[in-house]
Amino acid sequence: MKNIKQKILIILATLSLVIGFFAVPAGVFAAVTVDEAIDSGTSKILSTGKLADDWQSLGVARSNTPASKEVRQARYNDIVAYLNQSDRLSATDFERTIIGVVSIGGDPTHIPEATTHKNLVEELYQSNAMNSGVNAMIYGLLALQTKEYAVPENANFSIQEMVDKLLSLQKADGGWALGGAVGDVDMTGMAITALAKYKDMPGVSTALDRSVAWLSSVQLKSGGFKGWSNENSNSLSQALMAITLTGNDPKGALFTKDSDMITALMTYRTADGGFKWLPTDTQSNGMALEQALYALTQYKFYLNGSGSIYDFVNNPVPQLIETPVEPDPSTEEPSSSAEPGTEDSNSSDSNVSSEDSSTTTSISDGSDENTEETISDSEGSSNVEKNTTDSSEAGIIGDTDSSTTAPSKEADEEAVQNTSNNANSDNAKSLPSTGEANDYMFLSVLLGASMLLVGVFFLAKNKRKQNN
Repeated sequence: MKNIKQKILIILATLSLVIGFFAVPAGVFAAVTVDEAIDSGTSKILSTGKLADDWQSLGVARSNTPASKEVRQARYNDIVAYLNQSDRLSATDFERTIIGVVSIGGDPTHIPEATTHKNLVEELYQSNAMNSGVNAMIYGLLALQTKEYAVPENANFSIQEMVDKLLSLQKADGGWALGGAVGDVDMTGMAITALAKYKDMPGVSTALDRSVAWLSSVQLKSGGFKGWSNENSNSLSQALMAITLTGNDPKGALFTKDSDMITALMTYRTADGGFKWLPTDTQSNGMALEQALYALTQYKFYLNGSGSIYDFVNNPVPQLIETPVEPDPSTEEPSSSAEPGTEDSNSSDSNVSSEDSSTTTSISDGSDENTEETISDSEGSSNVEKNTTDSSEAGIIGDTDSSTTAPSKEADEEAVQNTSNNANSDNAKSLPSTGEANDYMFLSVLLGASMLLVGVFFLAKNKRKQNN
């Protein structure tokens, strides 16, 4: 009987040690959630005290913690300086800057501080975008879908013509590329992102189906993608944008090989909260971070059913300029006429936030988004500069004084609500939201430590019995 008890004690002690041995490391190295990756990436960008370019502006605007009004105003000042020092801008310059301006809450159709480039949308429509390559088609469609802009009478193209031109550039395999006959993952992801909004136009849906099928066929076993002969995070980020905007699940069967796209992208995350470019890199890369950031925010929009991060009509951001509603004297009633105990509607209307799309408190007509401007004209794939150009070095000319009115405090306080209820998106797919992974880690470590102590106790007790 004594031997049986000793064996039971030894078995229990062994099990406790094994469970504790695995539970502690599992807790310590608990997986970072999508929300936590977004939060840490945003913090890394904002730790510099500025937004360095248009794509940073887009990613941060769609994060859980958009930039403060001071940071966004500083970015706007940099853009104005850039515009004032640039006599000639290419089509892609206009396009990226429009996206950037909208992202920080500016109006690309009304930049009074600029000496010549006061209406970027009008200048884009009057540019030679249709003959400026595949990138001009992609960025053009992305820029023009940020808001519902009026088309000038002297426009050189229409959105329909731009869509048709981009469709004509699709390769036989279903992809897009800067040149040659074979599709490139980066350009294909970007083209799909640009076309997704126009899926109801003739030929678009068929083209998107072909391109999505091609992306699935070239996905690696790791869940990632190659671009420019290297497996890298930038290509994966652009593919993630495309997959989610076409309604496909990046963790679903079509895009899960040995691993899925989200899991693969998270392997590029670095200890400092950034993202690296190549799997073998040891340091984070600025361009890789900004692309991973806006791709992960698009994934959250997909989980929430919020549409596109480029849609600033249905997914508004805090504005740089707000103007109060001017009351109509013919209809306004004196506040003293209000019934006791009732609310004076005339006095309260002017306090409605401009973020409410049902009001008219915003100065812009739907073009009040972030402004992001990258000076370097990387006309090619998103991989062209990623190993040599950090995003923090691009797009900044310097601060200039601006007469633009600073955004109200209320606009900044509502920033999180204006990013499509990001905090709830992980729960929609049973992913732990920010903070839960740390709770799981604590419980796992506690369980592991407890089991280790139990195992040690049983072994010590058994040894004492044997000595006696």
